[in-house]
Amino acid sequence: MMRRSLISLVVLAALTQVAQAGRGALVLKTGRDASTEEDDDLYDDEEEEEKGHDISASAFSKDSIMQQGETRDFLQFLQRIAYDHRQVPEPADGGPVEVAVSIVVSNVRSVSEVTMDYSLELFYRESWRDQRLQYSPKLFKNKTELALHESYSTSLWYPDTFVPNAISSKNPRKQSITHRSLLRLELEELDHEGRILYSRRLSLLASCSMDLTLFPFDSQLCKLGIESYGYTADKVVYKWSKGARAALKLDPISLPDFQITEAYVTSRMESYATGVDFLNFFLFLGHRNNSGDYSRLYVCFVFTRAAGFCFLQLIIPSTAVVITSWVSLWMENETSFQDMISIILTITFLLFSYNEVMPRVSYLKAMDVYLGTCFCIVFCALIKLAFVKYMRQNVSKESPKPPSGFLPFTTIQIDSGNSGLPRPRSLGVQFSPKFIHRFHWSTQMIFLIFFASFCLFYFLVYPNIHAKVADQDCDRLTAEWFADLKINK
Repeated sequence: MMRRSLISLVVLAALTQVAQAGRGALVLKTGRDASTEEDDDLYDDEEEEEKGHDISASAFSKDSIMQQGETRDFLQFLQRIAYDHRQVPEPADGGPVEVAVSIVVSNVRSVSEVTMDYSLELFYRESWRDQRLQYSPKLFKNKTELALHESYSTSLWYPDTFVPNAISSKNPRKQSITHRSLLRLELEELDHEGRILYSRRLSLLASCSMDLTLFPFDSQLCKLGIESYGYTADKVVYKWSKGARAALKLDPISLPDFQITEAYVTSRMESYATGVDFLNFFLFLGHRNNSGDYSRLYVCFVFTRAAGFCFLQLIIPSTAVVITSWVSLWMENETSFQDMISIILTITFLLFSYNEVMPRVSYLKAMDVYLGTCFCIVFCALIKLAFVKYMRQNVSKESPKPPSGFLPFTTIQIDSGNSGLPRPRSLGVQFSPKFIHRFHWSTQMIFLIFFASFCLFYFLVYPNIHAKVADQDCDRLTAEWFADLKINK
């Protein structure tokens, strides 16, 4: 009996909970139906799935409601015209789609000569016309421009733009090493004539080939390529924007070791081996098929290095080491030789520490010339110190004035034999103190004059050598636009 009573109680509790849930659902449905009846004037064309939400609990503004209606109407417009986002737009003249590109460089974070790359952040905007999207403004409350949501990037056709010389790239939300997945829609505008503005913010790490022959007085030319990944020039052509929207603009940019002295844009065609059209080859007697031509744009930056860091970290310390080696030569003590060994180790440490932060190149750099000369002078000073010590160990006890006053003299012992002629029995080379002093003073002056002349030549010639990097992609004569750099100076 007890077991039956317990089972009855459990069944009764379950039925009670089901009844309460059904009553709550009925109340919720009644409230939802009442709320829906009150808002019929605003939501005449709401879909059936929106009835499952509690509209009275949502805080939508008037602007957001109009935006949702505009989005819904545009989706219906795409369905009505049977728009296919996989098909390339076909202009009325039958030519390729012209994509107008404009770039605003917001920041250049770093330029590295070790890895030979540079990092920058930019706003990339491209605009093109798709005649399939022409509409009557009456469909969208007489609006000539529509601001679309980022989800439309999968519903509309847009160029598959990528950066050929990008090593890695990322946007504010994710990081990727593929250049096609980084494109995130920030703003998309469509006018009634079918022209689309597609904008995105990019953060790129691009490669830059550098010539460090004049380091640290060098200037580097770095470029950024923009190209379609799959569409050839007969389908899509990239052009720099003209008119109100400038092709290239730079925000105020400050770099610790470089200065942007020039920025301009160019364009050219790149050819790739995509195959041979044998039919055209034989019909047109070997004319080149343009199926392998791709339209590419270039942004060219000229970075001029600021040599202040190298002066503080390398040139001034190495110069101080050379001067210290001369001071050690005048010190009359027994530890002068050990001091010169320490100086040699110091200049060697500077050489090794400098080479650790530089790329391994097979040519001689301007900094290598200066540090190598300083090392040679210190090494010659060490050899001179050893020679002076040898002369002081063989100084003569008698100090008569030599005939010339400069040449060393020898002491000859005479043995009067049977012949009566002088015959040297032992010969030892000895130096007079005056000769040692003159030798010491003259070599010091030679070191000083040579090093001063070298420094004068080095700092007058190397900074004034302006070697131009020959790059046909960034030829200034074919530049289409030069950015205004007054704000960066």
